[in-house]
Order: sequence, then C-alpha cells, then structure tokens
Amino acid sequence: MRAELTAFRSVMKQHRITVWCAPCSDAHGSEYIGARDQVVSYLSGFTGDSCILLILENDAFLWTDGRYFVQAEQELRNSGVRLMKLGEPEVPSVGEFLKKRLTEHDTLGYYAPLLRAPLGAELRQIVKEKKASLQTEQDLVEQVWKARPKRSCQPIWQHEMQYAGVSAAEKLKRIREEMRRQHCSVFLTEALDETAWLTNLRGSDIACNPLFLSYLIVKQTSCGLYVQKEALSEEGFRYLKRQHISAKPYTQFFEAANKLENQRILVDRATLSDAVNTMISEKNDIVDCVSPLSLWKAVKNPTEAEGMRRCHIRDGVYVTKFLYWLHQRIRVEAAEDMTERAASDYLDSLRASDERYVSLSFPTISAYGENGALPHYQAKAGAENETYLRSGGLYLVDSGAQYLDGTTDITRTVSLGETTAEERQDYTLAVIGMLRLMHAVFPFGARGTNLDTYARQEMWKLGRDFKHGTGHGVGALNTVHEPPVSVRFRPSLDARRDRPFVPGMVTSDEPGIYVAGSHGVRMENLILCVPHEVYGGFYRFETLTMAPLDPRPLDLGLMSDEDIKYFNDYQKAVRKTIGPLLNQKERDWLKDETGKIKRSGKRKKKDDRKREKRK
Repeated sequence: MRAELTAFRSVMKQHRITVWCAPCSDAHGSEYIGARDQVVSYLSGFTGDSCILLILENDAFLWTDGRYFVQAEQELRNSGVRLMKLGEPEVPSVGEFLKKRLTEHDTLGYYAPLLRAPLGAELRQIVKEKKASLQTEQDLVEQVWKARPKRSCQPIWQHEMQYAGVSAAEKLKRIREEMRRQHCSVFLTEALDETAWLTNLRGSDIACNPLFLSYLIVKQTSCGLYVQKEALSEEGFRYLKRQHISAKPYTQFFEAANKLENQRILVDRATLSDAVNTMISEKNDIVDCVSPLSLWKAVKNPTEAEGMRRCHIRDGVYVTKFLYWLHQRIRVEAAEDMTERAASDYLDSLRASDERYVSLSFPTISAYGENGALPHYQAKAGAENETYLRSGGLYLVDSGAQYLDGTTDITRTVSLGETTAEERQDYTLAVIGMLRLMHAVFPFGARGTNLDTYARQEMWKLGRDFKHGTGHGVGALNTVHEPPVSVRFRPSLDARRDRPFVPGMVTSDEPGIYVAGSHGVRMENLILCVPHEVYGGFYRFETLTMAPLDPRPLDLGLMSDEDIKYFNDYQKAVRKTIGPLLNQKERDWLKDETGKIKRSGKRKKKDDRKREKRK
C-alpha cells in the first residue's frame, strides 16, 4: 500500500468524503500535463497519461486503455490500486462502477477544474439519482502533497508568420464570423493548443508541448487572453496589442467566466472543465459543438504544410544517422555497453543540433526486446535493471521533435541480429499495414474508421491485432496528438469527432504488434491528406516521413507483389531524398539498406499458394 494513498484517505475522512475521483488532467484538459498536476502518479505510482483514479475508503481502482495495460500491471503492483482495463469485456466504466457502488450515505468528491465536463455531468447525475452528496470545490491533494511543484511560468514567444502562415488577427476574424453564423456573442476555450494556434504564440509550460498556460474568451468587440503576465515580455505585450488581444491575469479567468450572464456562448463541452461548464450553463444559452479552432487547426495551411515537409526531411536525416550509428555499434562492432537510454540520448542530441529545433515532441521511447511490448515504455538512466542492447532480437525507437517549421513523430523497429520466426512475422505484418495505409485511395467523406482496415487486414488473417489506434492527428509546432483527426478501429464515443479526411490534415500511420515478455513491433510514418491527381472527389496520402525501413526481418512470403513494390518505392524515395544530405559512409550504408528486395521465381509461386490459403 502506498503511503501517499493512506495519507490521502485520512484527508478524505476529515472532509467526510467516501469516494474521490482523480483524473490525469490539468485545468485545460491537456493530454500531457505539468509536474504540478501529476496527481494520479503521486497517489498511485502509475505514470501513464490516460487514466482515472477512483479512491474509496478501503479500496482504489485505476482505469486506463490498452496502451498501458502491461505498464499499469507493473507500476500498480503492491500499491493498493486495482487495474480496470478499459474496453475489456466485463469491465465497467467509471460511471457504471459508481452506479453500483454509490449509496445515499456516500459523498463523492473531485476537483471540478480538473475534470472534463462530460464526465462531470455524468457523475453529478449519478449523485443526484443515488441521493448522495457532492464536494467539488477543494483540491484535497494540496493537503498531503507537501512538496508539490509550483505552477510553471515559462517565457511566451511569438510563432513567426513565415511558419504560421496566417496572422492571429485573421484567425480572430474567422472565429467571429463563425460566432455570428451561430448567433453567439461569446466563444470560450480552455484548451492550450487552440489558444496557441489562434494567437500564434508558443511557450514551454508542459514538457514536449510548445504551449503556455492560458484561457481565451472572445467577444465580437474584444478578446481576452488570460495568461501569467510574468511570462510575457514587453514585445509580447506589444504584439498582443497589435493583434487586438488584451492580456489579462491567468487567475482571473474563473471570475470572468462566472460573470458571463444572458449570453449565447459557443463552446466545446468535451474540452471544457466541469467547473466552468457548471458556471456558464446556469446563466447562459450554450451552443455545444466541436471547437472550430480544433477543426481549422487540423487542416494545415500551405505554409504549415510546406514547413512540415521541410522539417521531416531534416528529421529523417537525424533518424538515418542514428540508424547507421546503431548498425555500426551493435551489428558491426558488437558493442555491449550501450543502454536503451544511451541510444535515445544520442538520437535526441542529433535532433537538438538543428537550428530550428525547439524540443522533443514527446519523450523518446527506446525499447529493446520484451520492453518493446510496452507501447509507452520509458528507459530510465541509472535504473537498477537498466537494459543493454545486444546482438539479436528487435529494437523499437519511437521519437519526434518540435521544430519552428513543424512537428515530427516516427517509429522504427530494427533487428540487431538474429530474429525468431514470430518476430519476423510480426515485423512484416506491421510494415505491410503501414505501407498499405500510406497508399490508401478514398473518396470525400471517408473517415479514419473507414481506413483503419488497410493497416490491420493482414494481421487479422493471422490472428494478430493491436489495442491502440492506428493513427492520430499531428499539429504544426503544436501537440503531437492533435484532435479530432484519427484512424481507429472503433468509432469515437463522441460521434461528432469522427471527422472525414480533407486535404491538409496530417495523421500518423502506426500499426504494431506487442507480445508480452517477448517483443514489440511498431512502424510509423506521418502522412498528409492531399487531392488525388487523377480521380476527382478522391484523396490520397503524401508521405512526410523519410527514413529507411530495415529489410532484414522481412518475411517475403507474407508480402504480395504490391507490398514489395510499396516497400521498394518507399526505400528509393528515402535514398533519393536523404542520401545527398549524409556523409559518404552513411550514404553507402543507406544505399545498401534501401536496395531492392525481390523473390526468386520458385519462392514467388510458393508464397502465392500460401497467401491464397490464408484468404
């Protein structure tokens, strides 16, 4: 049992709270959150970024999705917290669980600014039905977390027009036009990525996210940016004044929201906190829709799209240099002193040398062997059981960076020597899935759920699958996971967010297979939706990511002639794009690495018969 959990229960008892709900969130509903808001990690020991913790008087439960099942089982061991596997049969949701457990003698507590409005509304209704009590105004964690970090307040800086493409004034004009179209007098958002995009400002209050803590209230004749003024320079204040945006104290936002009365307010309730939703809903007419800023931000303008192309070429150079270095150290020199963390540190240093580098876009995942089966594994330097890279098996590296001209996210799995038949099968299936989605052709109106089968079809034939989505939207110097774009097997719980692809949208393409205790494979490129050159009303994807694929673990018997052509065409494109930017030794290696793969005539007939049987 964690001491932090025991101490927190004492505080709950003092306040007569019998059930406490703690989401992994900040006041802005961010996916990645700052150190101050790592409440779930502090209380439970679980370090994943998608979860909800429910603490009862004598028990505790943590809900998370399939990406974190193995990690959660490890981190929650002996913590006194039980894992609830979201999406698995017989596993109730948080709401369903409380409907069964809550009684009229219970008091449910949570801190309303941290809980998103949809869950807050559900919990409030359950409390009402059960005739229980509710406490939502106090952040009880403050009373036990004595060394809680302070709120971040990093400098805010301007995202120049050469990268943004459209001014903040133009974006303000557009949102006001949308407000008029929907007969709204106010637009309000708590989402940091939306505020950063509209204002063309960036910061670093959250690691790997170029965002700053802020809120935004737009009216027809004014725009209030609620921000920590200490984070703004004099030039920052002048810039905001030129864009007709007023800087207001960050801590006054809730007071301003509470003063809104008899207004018609345009909001996205899914991203709104329970606290603000409760305040404004009682006194105003609410128009709830997917945030226009979210939808516009997802469609990259020509300047942003070109920036994404440029930064991916440079990023591809760094990844290729890393893969060459890894090949030399492990396959050629048979070095045995390299840890997972040392490898990722080297890759991180290559990216940091770029003159337009801002930060990583997420902490690099560097996973060898069985660690690759943890989709969000984090190697820790100096850890007691630090893993070393050895000759043989598979090594997975998922990484990316924030550059002034765009954001990258790439995964490569490579062999470090001999591989098993199962490893080769899984590697090949992931490569096939990635390549087929890259070459998808689809009509206007197609959504991610329509395209997901491209990536999974061959896996399903062999009884393989993966529990995470196939693709997520990616911002331009913004969040690396950008809603509402996604490629997934199951539709979104909020049908409004299953948006069709349109030109300018960027998504990841990252199928994988994970075998606990053995290995993990994931292959990922970023792809940009563009009009099809031949078929009117149809779209395709342009591949942004340029870095070689390892041909060694391929089982050609699993690949169709078309799959092999896709593989060879991609390798050729990488060689032509990246090769001239490498030194001679790296260029020679890349030439070998991207050489054409093919089957002999006898093998081809045998493979064709096997594939027919699988069908």
